[in-house]
Amino acid sequence: MNVRDENVDDLSYDQRLKAAVHYTVVRICREVGDDLDVSINKQVMACIAETTWRQFDTYSHDLEMFARHAKRSTVLPEDVKLLVRKSPKLLEHINSLHRQLTANKEEPSRKRGARPNKKKSVAAAEANYETDENSNM
Repeated sequence: MNVRDENVDDLSYDQRLKAAVHYTVVRICREVGDDLDVSINKQVMACIAETTWRQFDTYSHDLEMFARHAKRSTVLPEDVKLLVRKSPKLLEHINSLHRQLTANKEEPSRKRGARPNKKKSVAAAEANYETDENSNM
């Protein structure tokens, strides 16, 4: 696969993502319009979709830069919290989601029991061995 084919694949991937965002925005606008008994112009829906796409593009770039600045290749929840820090309600929502996800991850490990820490186990065994040796002398 040459560079041109990779660019075409990237372009089609971006186009599919953008189409998915557009489809979702149109669906949400229609649902809200039906609930409020109003009609939303197609051009307005397209503008909302484009604005959403550009905002997500900015967010993804910023998140990548936050992770890179911290010398990481993975975006962490702290990066997302930093991104939304100026929007208190969104920050509160992100914090709530993070707490829920963290709690869900901890539940299964509690049921199975905590795994012993190998380093601590080795250190404890060595300490016991030294204590036994000293008591035998």
